[in-house]
Amino acid sequence: MIAQRYSAQRVVRTAVIGVALLAIASTAHAVPAFARKYQTSCQTCHIVFPKLNAFGEAFRLRGYRMPGETEEMVKQPAVSLGSPAYKKLWPQAVWPGEISSAVPLAVNVKMAEVNTSSVNDDGSVSRISNDLQFPQEVNIFGAGTLGEHVSYFTEVTFSANADGSVAVDLEHAHMGFDSPFGPEDLFHFRIGKFAPNVVDGFQEMWIATDGAIDSLFNYNPIGVNGGTGLGADALSPNSISLPALVNGVEGYGIINHRAMWVAGLANGVMAAPGDTTGRFDGNNAKDVYARFDYKFGGMGLDGDTGGQPIPEKNWHDNSLRVGVFTYRGDASSIPFALETDSGVNVNIEDSHFLRTGFYASVFYQDLNVFGAYLHGTDTLNTTDAATGALLQAIEPAYHAWFTQADYMIYPWLQASGRYETVTPADPAVQSIRIGTLNMSALVRANVKVMVEYQRDLRQGDNHSLNALLRFAF
Repeated sequence: MIAQRYSAQRVVRTAVIGVALLAIASTAHAVPAFARKYQTSCQTCHIVFPKLNAFGEAFRLRGYRMPGETEEMVKQPAVSLGSPAYKKLWPQAVWPGEISSAVPLAVNVKMAEVNTSSVNDDGSVSRISNDLQFPQEVNIFGAGTLGEHVSYFTEVTFSANADGSVAVDLEHAHMGFDSPFGPEDLFHFRIGKFAPNVVDGFQEMWIATDGAIDSLFNYNPIGVNGGTGLGADALSPNSISLPALVNGVEGYGIINHRAMWVAGLANGVMAAPGDTTGRFDGNNAKDVYARFDYKFGGMGLDGDTGGQPIPEKNWHDNSLRVGVFTYRGDASSIPFALETDSGVNVNIEDSHFLRTGFYASVFYQDLNVFGAYLHGTDTLNTTDAATGALLQAIEPAYHAWFTQADYMIYPWLQASGRYETVTPADPAVQSIRIGTLNMSALVRANVKVMVEYQRDLRQGDNHSLNALLRFAF
């Protein structure tokens, strides 16, 4: 168990440093295996990878299949596992399947040169210059289709630690069942570990900046007075926020080309330290989530163009997409061990929490402006760690929001700016405001150079300047 002392100034300072240093590496979900399969450029689906254009978003939602796909589009035909005639003999024969004719793997490599400045707990300033993190991260992807109605996506990430060791993480591993019944694209199902579509459009795998939107995904609402700030490592188990990844089952679909529905069931907060049950979930309760979006103008969410030609500039999609989402979780019986300012050891239990919000994205010519608002409420029960006596029960609420603008200067050059903020429930903890500026250039279609500056707008000595190189093959 990790004890946390609630000095407001120290909490905010420590939390913001964690964001400003960009300590958590993000992933680039550009999968060249698809470019090989269809013999097409990465720009068919991406603006500046990993950010998807409207066509790429439709490709993803359709289970990694081209809108209006025909056999002629596939340049690497799959290997059939059985004759198509077996379908007529089922259940007296095995339903045929298929596998890729080539190993459907892709590799992404990220290298970073990091310069940071941060304020320490004692008020001194630490500076790190020219920290050559070569490499910083390597991702191995496996993705594709297994016949007409089955798809899959996997990702294993190797991250380099400062001590020379390597951390390995299975970030994604899911199987999809795409349009198994009913009208095409109305019903899709996924099972495994994945980025839930409840965060479609603003999770790190879909944005152009290296820094994730931690104000939505990394806020920690567990505190004696309802919230400590940013930083998933401040407490164990990890902080309860809007999840960027889930282990679960999800259904989603597209209605009449323009509307998208999402509903999911997921594991909740992981087991507490010292739990020997070997569970993936810390209790028997499951989290549930849902989302509904509608897109006005531009290409349909399923790639439908209404008979209109696709714009020559693939990022042009004059449109407005709006959506609402909710996530409800239960962390009962999972204690968070803390130490109050008065030195009392306590356990805090978040018996249930609710996240609600809305999302909007506008594309107009070379400009894309998008953002999301999140409102979070928690039911926190604080007990004395020694006696188990209930000390207090509160229902604090916090809110967070961000807005980001991406502008295409040239087809190979994009500028981005983001502002994000969190207002904690705890009145003793100052709100957090982070600004990010990014310039991304495609040296080649699969080679990207980025320069990114991130600053704590409350405390100017917390900032970082990163130069990054990413390539995928």
